[in-house]
Amino acid sequence: MAHRTATRIRLRVARCDAEAAAGLASRLAAHPEVEAARWSAASRSLVVEHRRGRSVEDLVTSLPHPAPATPPAAPAAPLWRQMLLPAAAMAAGLAGAAPLSTVVIAGCAAPIARRAARSLGRRHLSVDVLDLAAAGILLATGDVLAAGAGVGLVEVGERIRSRAAGQARGALRGWLRADARGVRLLGEGTEPRVPAGQVRPGDRVVVYAGETIPVDGEVVAGEGLIDTRTWTGEPIPRRVTAGVELLAGASVHDGRLVIAVRAAGGDTRGARLAAALEETLSATTRVSDMARRMADRFVLPVVLAGGGVLLATGDLSRLAAMLIVDFGTGVRISIPTAILAAMVAGAREDILFRSGRALEELAGVDTVVFDKTGTLTTGQPAVIAVEAAPGWSGDEVLRLAAASEGHLPHPFARAIRRAARRRDLRPPEPRWVRHRCGGGVVAEVEGRTVVVGDRRLLLDEGVACPAVGAAGSSLAAVAVDGRFAAWIRLRDRLRPEAPAVVERLRGLGIRHIVIASGDRPGAVRAVGRQLGADDVRARLMPEDKVRLVRDLRDAGRRVAVVGDGINDAAAMAEAHAGVALSRGADLAREAADVVLAGDDLVVLARAVELSRTTMRLVRQNVALVAAPNAAALGLATLGMMPPLLATAVNNGSTVVAAANGLRPLRSRRTGRPPG
Repeated sequence: MAHRTATRIRLRVARCDAEAAAGLASRLAAHPEVEAARWSAASRSLVVEHRRGRSVEDLVTSLPHPAPATPPAAPAAPLWRQMLLPAAAMAAGLAGAAPLSTVVIAGCAAPIARRAARSLGRRHLSVDVLDLAAAGILLATGDVLAAGAGVGLVEVGERIRSRAAGQARGALRGWLRADARGVRLLGEGTEPRVPAGQVRPGDRVVVYAGETIPVDGEVVAGEGLIDTRTWTGEPIPRRVTAGVELLAGASVHDGRLVIAVRAAGGDTRGARLAAALEETLSATTRVSDMARRMADRFVLPVVLAGGGVLLATGDLSRLAAMLIVDFGTGVRISIPTAILAAMVAGAREDILFRSGRALEELAGVDTVVFDKTGTLTTGQPAVIAVEAAPGWSGDEVLRLAAASEGHLPHPFARAIRRAARRRDLRPPEPRWVRHRCGGGVVAEVEGRTVVVGDRRLLLDEGVACPAVGAAGSSLAAVAVDGRFAAWIRLRDRLRPEAPAVVERLRGLGIRHIVIASGDRPGAVRAVGRQLGADDVRARLMPEDKVRLVRDLRDAGRRVAVVGDGINDAAAMAEAHAGVALSRGADLAREAADVVLAGDDLVVLARAVELSRTTMRLVRQNVALVAAPNAAALGLATLGMMPPLLATAVNNGSTVVAAANGLRPLRSRRTGRPPG
């Protein structure tokens, strides 16, 4: 047992029992005294929420024997097919009073009846109970139009809610999926591939260029360039040699590494992070929908008032009128309508809200934590200066360096070639190029020997190299014919629209801007100065970002995290709202509440603005439903509101509120901040 309260227990399940636990969760979820049962395969965690006074042991004992295994559930039907039932109810209502219309509407109300029965089975009054009672009374009194419209609108709302959950588990499974070819295990003169599950701490594995590191461990032989963007967000591969510790998930850009295994499989830091993220997302996607919570608050007062009137007067007509003005129907229809309209309006502007909760949470943020690499910057280094030694021309050195880099895929090589093209320098073809692992190139260009790489490479080639310049950027050294020629200074480029986006967020009342990155302190501080950030944090691992977000939340801030990498996903899940760029990692997009579909940040401020407008509409809709229905309920209680007029007030307020919720679709698309 991992954790227990009076109404909730979380169990950690052994690997050998994982398959059985998934089936047990499904059976417990159907138990009338269980509110929810969730199984997380990644963390092997079974969470059960149950009635106070009952233990899980008692609940399991009372379960019937499991039925024979059934095939996997079919994929969810497309949205248009799911809307057939609500459409049928509305069409039957429009057809008028006829036996067939009554039968069709009653059949379409079956899902409401099932939800009401489950609610009553748990001894819980929900708005489904009033929806069912109102539909029954309307049909019994011959008001087929109101009954069909009511059933149809309620079911539309239910289908909107059912499609709100994301696909985070699929992304997690994809991230953690082992290479089908297995892991290279170092043997006596051999490197056989073995299944990842057979690797143990102390083993030695071999990883080559183009492969992903499958274990946590320490390099014991070889050297190479590794891309740690998955973990740190740093865009530039770094050279590693013996003694350097590596994490599973990083990729080898160049070279061959022998790694002594410290952790493998589910014990790696990446796997543990995924397990924690899976559990966080499981809880987040199952939070009750805001509309349901608000509507259910009205149920008990209406039922108690109606029961009291019936006991006092024995007047069924009064009771019918009171149940018809149930508050809940209007709230449950108008709020999802406003949210759906905002989601559609956002999609038109390249903003994908994953759920109503995403709108609600983003509307309340006062602090934005930005990842740096790939979010505020392009994620690609660019040449910002060529500092030529005396006697050399910067353009000439850049031309020779670009020629020497040939067609190498290293980010520095690409940046140098781009800079040469922008200056129209037309680099010649080298006669030969020799690639130095982890350090650069040596080439012959126009009869000259050109060396491009780090300071260590120049020293290895016997070239005297001056001291490195100021920090805040990366450097590539160039030597020609054994003489130092220039430093080429490179830096990850700030997105051109980033300053305007931050300024607009300030105008919307975002009080605290934080930059959190795994990159070098100098690079992070430089971006922070350009954007006027309130706080900058460098060298952060994913768990460090989670702690930062948690600290901000504990300080009372409402936090949004904006990022694009796997290393940002856990922080997004911890934040009130996670925002991802669409071209980022799959896991980041699936962990996010909001995805910016365009390849820029310009719509981030619009997303905040739209979410706040939507929440204002939600509050307006509550008032538009509550005020007339409160008056109608009072009149119905006094016997001054017949059922037909109560139907008109109830449905009229619902229509008015729903129409108000559609305003985001009618509003003119706002301009984007200048980039």
